[in-house]
Amino acid sequence: MNKRKFLSGLMVLALGIGSFAFNGNSAQAAEVTKTYSSSAAFGMSQQGADQWYYEKLSGTAYLDLVYDKNNNRWAAPGGYPWVSATALHPDQNFDAVRKWVSPGKGTISISGSVKKGSSEGDGIVASIKKDNVKLWSSSITKTTAVTPTGVSSIPVEAGTEISFVVNKLGNSNHDHTMWEPDITYTGSAPTASTIGKAAKSTASAQNKTSSVVSVLDYGAKPNDKLDDYAAFVAAIDAAKTLGKPVYVPAGNYVLSDILTIDGVKVQGAGKFLTTLTSTNPKRGSIDLKGNGVELSNLKHVYQTTVARGDGSNEKNSITVRGAKNFKIQNVYVSKSSTAGIMVTYGSTNGVVSGNTVDSTGADGIHMTGGSSYITVENNIVRKAGDDTIAVVSYIDSDADPVNHITIRKNNVGYGSKARGIAVVGGTDVTISNNSVQDTNMAGVYVAVEASYNTRNVDRVTVSNNVINHTGIAKPQNHPNVLVYASQGTIDNVVFTGNMIKNGAHRGIGVWGEGQIKTITFNKNTLINQIGKATTFTNGNIKLSQNVGF
Repeated sequence: MNKRKFLSGLMVLALGIGSFAFNGNSAQAAEVTKTYSSSAAFGMSQQGADQWYYEKLSGTAYLDLVYDKNNNRWAAPGGYPWVSATALHPDQNFDAVRKWVSPGKGTISISGSVKKGSSEGDGIVASIKKDNVKLWSSSITKTTAVTPTGVSSIPVEAGTEISFVVNKLGNSNHDHTMWEPDITYTGSAPTASTIGKAAKSTASAQNKTSSVVSVLDYGAKPNDKLDDYAAFVAAIDAAKTLGKPVYVPAGNYVLSDILTIDGVKVQGAGKFLTTLTSTNPKRGSIDLKGNGVELSNLKHVYQTTVARGDGSNEKNSITVRGAKNFKIQNVYVSKSSTAGIMVTYGSTNGVVSGNTVDSTGADGIHMTGGSSYITVENNIVRKAGDDTIAVVSYIDSDADPVNHITIRKNNVGYGSKARGIAVVGGTDVTISNNSVQDTNMAGVYVAVEASYNTRNVDRVTVSNNVINHTGIAKPQNHPNVLVYASQGTIDNVVFTGNMIKNGAHRGIGVWGEGQIKTITFNKNTLINQIGKATTFTNGNIKLSQNVGF
């Protein structure tokens, strides 16, 4: 909580100032003693009532919870964390906080025990903080009550914050914690002049506006090699509440876990100026969710990587999880254990533009999971561990094929280990004006694969691309361009105006035992290939005005 909360607390206090004792008719407040009961104040259902507040904490950033009248508790919009009259419950990213703000200068003593509300779960960490200094902390794994120690006769000033914090120990399952602290305060009550000054300060603070939410304001510190994850979580949460973008200034920031960006725009100072470094190679993805989410103008790098293994999305650099109207722009992806940019779970209406994707463990840019209406343009992809840009639709897991994808003006290859641009199951895909070079497998690949049980292919247009020196690997000996079906059906694939040159083994192939219907080649140029110009072993091949075959 910011000190501004003390100011609003004084206003609440002013309404009930009669509860304090004064010396006769003196305008000056005498020393008073009062016990502030957290459970008694809770019934007032407002922030600051009797000096109590209800918040969530990430790192050093305290953010307000909202009163949930249906459950009679203060909670985040998603339900967790929450604070009730008698208990607190954290979630995976935020601690649950009950906070008291001192009304004046004096001393306090804290009473009240804390215990787990259930024998289930792996336990919690309970803490008491004075401002940002920890007074007491204990890991609690049982339902046996624990009484905090060393929390008597604590000096406080007007505005001193006393926070009762419950954090997950391992995970947040079954972490509801019984804790009803009381604070006995002995000290001065605020004077009328103090209250007036506070109100003026509050108005001044409210007049300060910013168009962005900076991660620096929530505790992030660039270039100090310390974890900034909690500060980023808090800044993103605040930005969503305020309807503002998150700004990440220049510097290197450390992230220890998957960072979820839900319906918020996160923008750096530039992809060579702002760097996000993930330290957990198994859980380092930046996940994009919600409507209107954006990521731009920064670099994401893994400190170390692990083997691709099961290809889990948690090891991607960026994962788009069912987002709508999303954008990924001017981002530098440097290393990942699996994909560079993965678009999945039915994501729709997205743009992936102007990014550099380098040295991934799997595909550079991959679209799957029934995603649709995605434009991938002006990207550079090099040294991908698999395909550079891929559209993939699976029969077993995808309710719908990936559809309405535009892949244009990209520059890809440069030692990538599999195909250049691939459509392996999907419909209504346009591949135009791309440059593809130096890939181990085919430069452009259109296929239905039995080994991965992928869906059919229909309506793919490949036009005005330059496909140069691809299909390098032996013994696969892929041509520069390959249409292949080992099951299912491929139909309505049109190649127009492409420059296909310097094939390492062959020029163009149409192969496989599946059903290949109409494949059209119109006004393409094929030059300088090694081996056969074309190997057409299947399909209804239509040729018109081509050069070199």
